Amino acid sequence: MRERLSGHGGHGPFAGFILFFALLLTNWRALIFVYLYPDTSVLLGPAWIEIGLLVLTWLAVVYVLVRDNQIVDYLMLWRRNWPLALFILLAFVSAFWSMGVVVTLFRALELLFATLIASYVGMRYRPDQLLEILFWFGAVLIVLSIATVFGAPNTGTMYWAPFDGAWRGIYWHRNHLSTITVLISVVFFCRLLIAYENRQATGYLDGIFYVLSLVVLLSARSATGYILFLVLHVAVFCIWLWLRVSHRLRAWHYYLISGLFLAGVILILSNLGAVFGLFNRSSTLTGRTPLWGYLLKDVVSQRLWLGHGFGAVWTFESFREETMRNIGWSSQPLIADNGLLDILLHLGIVGVLIFLSVLVMATIQSLKYGILHKTLPGFFPLLILIHAFIANIPFSLFAETEVFIWFFIVAVLFMTTPATLARRPSPAAGQS
Repeated sequence: MRERLSGHGGHGPFAGFILFFALLLTNWRALIFVYLYPDTSVLLGPAWIEIGLLVLTWLAVVYVLVRDNQIVDYLMLWRRNWPLALFILLAFVSAFWSMGVVVTLFRALELLFATLIASYVGMRYRPDQLLEILFWFGAVLIVLSIATVFGAPNTGTMYWAPFDGAWRGIYWHRNHLSTITVLISVVFFCRLLIAYENRQATGYLDGIFYVLSLVVLLSARSATGYILFLVLHVAVFCIWLWLRVSHRLRAWHYYLISGLFLAGVILILSNLGAVFGLFNRSSTLTGRTPLWGYLLKDVVSQRLWLGHGFGAVWTFESFREETMRNIGWSSQPLIADNGLLDILLHLGIVGVLIFLSVLVMATIQSLKYGILHKTLPGFFPLLILIHAFIANIPFSLFAETEVFIWFFIVAVLFMTTPATLARRPSPAAGQS
């Protein structure tokens, strides 16, 4: 049964400890205060301190599972989501052919413990509770980012051309800040709609933070964030509208809507230059296409099926320097700026196929979950997956500079796994 945010289970000390460290550590390497690629050769350095904290958080999870007699349920959910375990296993096994064995082991351990903790969160919390968790995370993020920009502008803003002055808040890059800000702006927006429908005064606080999230997003000056914001808000509107008219829709309505959607996608894809022009960007996606072309032709092709080892290639300055020279950039690329391409670099075609199977499973289950529950919170897992898919087209957020987005992909996968539905407590339940 799932842990509630109110009552005995949800406010226990272990619940708070787990959530705090889970959210902190899954963002850890993307923060400006931590080196993006920590030195794994230093035993007591940031890399292994991070793993140590993840282990402590996992031990707290184990304690809660044992205390509440949920080990069997937890393992059953893992059995149902076995491709996830296969992906993690491949990440570890890739150390045998990795460009950097120790780096791969570090990154695989980070992935493992983040996934184990995320699966617990997905098992214990419902979507409406996830909205509340992300509300508080988002509120803290917005306040800290604004405080950093105004308190230490040389730290909180980009300081190199052509984006000098763009906000990056507490994150290493403006694109990272913008993509995370879009996700939490959707949280604020959904909660605002729910509060309005239920005549709840708490909606005023959501409205304030929603406006602040827009300020942060606009100040980050990221086309990636703007496009993602539009896509997700259109998705929220479509879901909100469907919830009100679904009882009137017939099969031909869905055929018509699908046809219009497909026509819209084709129209956008055939006019990408004009679309990017609206955001003052070129069809090369700010130089990304030359980077992608080089990586596919000259790097991925060398180890097409199994990749270069999980998380290894970008940690080598020699690799970043060579890539910079070959694509004609003035600074080193630090990621492939595409989530699937980075997985292809690390784990090859085999890894991409396993990963896509996990993503497809999560998407199908989330869609079914939303249709079954017919509420805006019920569709929130699907919104997270839409965010993850779109955000990773021009940026790498699956498991590259952090594991935050990966964490919530796993959480919604377990949250919407059918085996858990019968075990969910009723809203009146007071404890786990």
